[in-house]
Amino acid sequence: MKNKKKYMVIGGIVLITVIIAIIGNRLVRGKRNKVSGSQTTVVSRDKIIQKVTESGTVEPVISIDIKSELAGEVIGFFVEEGESVKKGQKLVLIRPEPDEAQKVAQAKASIKSKQLDLEEAQRDLKRKETLFEKGFIAEQDVEDARKQYENSRIQLQLAEKQLWAMLGGEGNVDVENIDLAGNENITLTSSINGVVTSVNVEEGEKITSGTQAIGGGGTAIMTVADLSKMLVKASINEVDIVKLKKDQDVKIGFDAIRGIVYRGKVRRISPSGAEEDNLVVYPVEVEILSPDDRIRPGMTADLDIIIEEADNVLSIPKQAVMSKDGQSMVLVKERGKVVPKPVITGISDEIKTEIKKGLEEGDTVLISREQGGFNPAGFGSPGGRARR
Repeated sequence: MKNKKKYMVIGGIVLITVIIAIIGNRLVRGKRNKVSGSQTTVVSRDKIIQKVTESGTVEPVISIDIKSELAGEVIGFFVEEGESVKKGQKLVLIRPEPDEAQKVAQAKASIKSKQLDLEEAQRDLKRKETLFEKGFIAEQDVEDARKQYENSRIQLQLAEKQLWAMLGGEGNVDVENIDLAGNENITLTSSINGVVTSVNVEEGEKITSGTQAIGGGGTAIMTVADLSKMLVKASINEVDIVKLKKDQDVKIGFDAIRGIVYRGKVRRISPSGAEEDNLVVYPVEVEILSPDDRIRPGMTADLDIIIEEADNVLSIPKQAVMSKDGQSMVLVKERGKVVPKPVITGISDEIKTEIKKGLEEGDTVLISREQGGFNPAGFGSPGGRARR
């Protein structure tokens, strides 16, 4: 009976030993399968472009709102929306309100008076120059006449500038064609070569003065823009803004213009940011270097701002790079074994990382089947920061 119990105990121990061995073997095989079943890649040479990707809105570099410094009524247009205009071309005719018209009449009367004074001074100067040549008067008399002529000319210029300021600023009013005899209607003209991108009022509509509101108010009657110079305005988050510099190359694409990539350059980076959707963003302007007539204000543009490029460099997938104690590492297959190797990395794009030191072309490295990198037995953290 005792021997029977003894054999039962021994048998139980043997059985437990066998079970433990089987489980241990399966665990080891499982680990081996995990390593051997991982994907591998070969170190190769490639081109890597590090970039910041963002979208923005197209705007003209130069865009001018046409306003009147006098309140009144729009009584006619000389151009239509979408029409190209030249600097000085007539745009719109305004009938000022009665009190505003009185100011214009007074300014016109002042100009007329200064014109008469200038004509008189010019006749007097010529007469005295003739008398001096004949020896009838002294040279000082001619100099006095010349000074009077110059003073009259300056006074006329001041009177014209006062009218320009009253009617909308120099270059925005057709002063030469103002009817000094009494017609108080004013004609606004274009101060640039461009295209009428919008007309915001109708004929017969009342407009407010550009001086009646603080901060450049007044009715924007229409907008004229120079479409030969275009830019893209975008907002870049605080993480990426430190990578940007003025004059960096930019590739620009449009959903509305398939198959064409336009060139651009970073034109302006705002020094101050603003909170937008719980993120701090910085306004950035990208100039489109060779815009054509397909690009229009308001379009959405996709920007690839080129930070750095590396051509014909050793590269591996980003998931293959791990970090341990601040050191970038990869797992390399050598003679059937998996060996960790420290590496020095360079720039990265969305897929690849440059390897500056630690690997040779043709080496086989392990990458994970899962997103985030291969991390056997708690080795480091996948996708660690690239070291320079």
